[in-house]
Amino acid sequence: MNPAINREINIDAIRTDVNEQDGSQSVTAEKLPSQPKLPSLTGSRFWAALLVFLFHSSLPSDLAPFSDPTIQHIFTVIVGKAGWLGVSYFFILSGFIMVWSAKDNDTVGDFYLRRFAKIYPTHCLTWAVAFVIGAMSIYQYKLWSSNLLLLNTWVDDVHYFFVGNRPSWSLCIEAMFYLSFPYLFRVMKTIPKKFDLLGLTIVTAGSLLVQTYIYLWVEPNKMMGAFPISQQHFWVSYIFPPSRIFEFLAGMFAARLMMHGRILVLSKTASFALLAASYLGSMYIPYQFSMSVVFIIPVSLLIVSIAGDDLKNRNTWLNTKMSVWLGEISYSFYMVHFLVLFYFLNLTAGRKFSLPEGIALIAVALVLSVSCASFLYKYFEVPMMKLILEKCRTRSLVVLRKSA
Repeated sequence: MNPAINREINIDAIRTDVNEQDGSQSVTAEKLPSQPKLPSLTGSRFWAALLVFLFHSSLPSDLAPFSDPTIQHIFTVIVGKAGWLGVSYFFILSGFIMVWSAKDNDTVGDFYLRRFAKIYPTHCLTWAVAFVIGAMSIYQYKLWSSNLLLLNTWVDDVHYFFVGNRPSWSLCIEAMFYLSFPYLFRVMKTIPKKFDLLGLTIVTAGSLLVQTYIYLWVEPNKMMGAFPISQQHFWVSYIFPPSRIFEFLAGMFAARLMMHGRILVLSKTASFALLAASYLGSMYIPYQFSMSVVFIIPVSLLIVSIAGDDLKNRNTWLNTKMSVWLGEISYSFYMVHFLVLFYFLNLTAGRKFSLPEGIALIAVALVLSVSCASFLYKYFEVPMMKLILEKCRTRSLVVLRKSA
């Protein structure tokens, strides 16, 4: 097919599909036969984001509301790995959904445009809000400019890691995934399907080998403070984007295995039990390995299990209307929850509370975060995404017609 004609079809036609970042519906490409929708995976995204919320609410720098040291310690132990698990789930799910919803007639430019329209406007808005509430200073121009451009995790300096709206650090890694996906997918399609399981095994082993090398050979420096790991080890093993590519690739291979019917689909009970066991086990292994590599296989199997329910048309709590709606606003929730927690930290001026009061404070912060996310999703995220796509669609059609 003529490339110009192919380009016009991709822009002019509309298809509703699972969004690669958050499982929500978005404007994409031509309406062609596609993989079945997976609403349960959309619904699962909020609960992964909730893990990150609970993790942040336990940190002294974010909220840590309980006055009783024992209660605070117990809370921190329970949710101390939740943030790592939630982020790993997002990274693996990104690879899975991108392969599941990929179309051969899609263009690299269209793919990049959709990802930009979905992710960047909300990032810019929450980046600006971080200034307003004092989460970063105008004088830290090197820090906030690198964060605005989603480059801050490429810098080996703790001051760059979590600047501004703290959760936005993960967008730097997602941006690398998006940029590399069209080329990784092209290579993956050349791999015979009989090697998909081997591929999943290799990327998991590769992550373990890289983490082992970092653990043994990278020179530690100053400790992170809140986490029992040096800043150097933390950056190389967790923040530096290339070190997280293994999770994304694991999701891609898991999707291929499921599409080809070559993976064991566990029940959700079994997959949750395996994940819970890995979560408990992560408390007893070197901290560096507990942040990502320990979750790759359990999370991949859980995603496959959840998707399996949709393929069998099972009604579960993850594909209820409420859960799917929460999943659709999950990106906005992920991007606003730290700002809400930071606001509450300033509002309480570092005060600590009894168990009932602390739980109530976390609950109020959660409700406010969901409310803000709902508003942001409806009145900013979706309208901005549509505006960008429609503007670029119109401009591209004008160019194509002039060149015809």
